[in-house]
Amino acid sequence: MLLLRVSLIFVLLPVCGYLFFDHLEHSGFFNLKKIELNIVDEQVTGLYLQPLQKQLESNLQKYQNQSLVKMDFTHLVADVGSLTWIESVAYSRVWPSELKIVIVPKEIKLLFQSKQRLLPVVKTGEVLPPIEMKRAPNVSILVGDGFDQIELRKKALQFVSQIPEKGEFSREKISEIRYDQKEGFWTSLVESGIKVKMGDEDFALKSARVSQVLQYLEQNNFNGRVIDANLSKKVLVRLRKDP
Repeated sequence: MLLLRVSLIFVLLPVCGYLFFDHLEHSGFFNLKKIELNIVDEQVTGLYLQPLQKQLESNLQKYQNQSLVKMDFTHLVADVGSLTWIESVAYSRVWPSELKIVIVPKEIKLLFQSKQRLLPVVKTGEVLPPIEMKRAPNVSILVGDGFDQIELRKKALQFVSQIPEKGEFSREKISEIRYDQKEGFWTSLVESGIKVKMGDEDFALKSARVSQVLQYLEQNNFNGRVIDANLSKKVLVRLRKDP
């Protein structure tokens, strides 16, 4: 008799649990009521991401009141991940009725100035939809029709990757990047406006040489106009003439 009772308990408990869970599910207890969206912004591009985040939050409203038990998360991840500015998507359910979504945006490496528009350039060389200057992240701007071609944008990305992040001659101090078929890449510096010719190769070595030249110019109060690092073993400096 005892064995029968124990057997009934082991049978009835799961059934009762299932029926109770099913009742809660049908009553809307597990329906999505809150979506917490977290954007991992390592590049600190808040102004750029603000309108995109608002648009995404608006699009996610269609998932409200859907059951967390029955929701197709494969579809949700594909839906969110299809947005051009998103690198990756992760989610977690917070029972009974919340959803956390973590977004990693694509890092903007450069900006391309095309027909009075600024197009963000990502690591693949592809461009994202245009943005306003006031929302643009602090990266160098590609100037010139040649950058319409993705291959030249990829080449520019390789060029930038070999320039130090910090220092006298660094990414943070380059305002514009241009390209000439004969002379290769050349840049304009943010504060001084000095133009630096870099050619088509050995960018890391040339960057170090240009940094030394810039230090020398600053220490001796010289105003440079052009620094030509596109030479085999030396750097040529053209000074600004007094007005």
